[in-house]
Amino acid sequence: MNVISSRRFKNPLFPKSIRGILVGKSACGKTTLLLNFLLRPGWLDYDNLCVFGKSLFQPEYRILKKAFEEQLPKESILRLFDNQNEIMQLNLSPVILLEEMAKNQTQKSDIECKFFENASDVPDPRELLLRYSDFHRLINPR
Repeated sequence: MNVISSRRFKNPLFPKSIRGILVGKSACGKTTLLLNFLLRPGWLDYDNLCVFGKSLFQPEYRILKKAFEEQLPKESILRLFDNQNEIMQLNLSPVILLEEMAKNQTQKSDIECKFFENASDVPDPRELLLRYSDFHRLINPR
């Protein structure tokens, strides 16, 4: 099994380390923006990701979490989301499809990802900063 290691790039629009909050009304595009940041080539480079939010039960977050658990590369996850309408028209389960994709994937991602939905599960930020020197955090409150 090959592990894809992060290729660090310097996007001139972003600092080396980012902590951000996505805030907005329901259905205003927060999830779409987050998926673009996380999956589009050249937007964000990361190897550690923590996602905090009250709406992680939504299908997009469940699929994203499962894809990272299966160590799918960002490009494969992006293809899954880009073809979501076709997948739904074929009456396929995106979760089962990504499990099959993971079985056939020869290169695995090394991105470590954690999702936190309950405030009691959120680790102390000082612990995270000590553990991950190049830690990127994206928060999506409801």
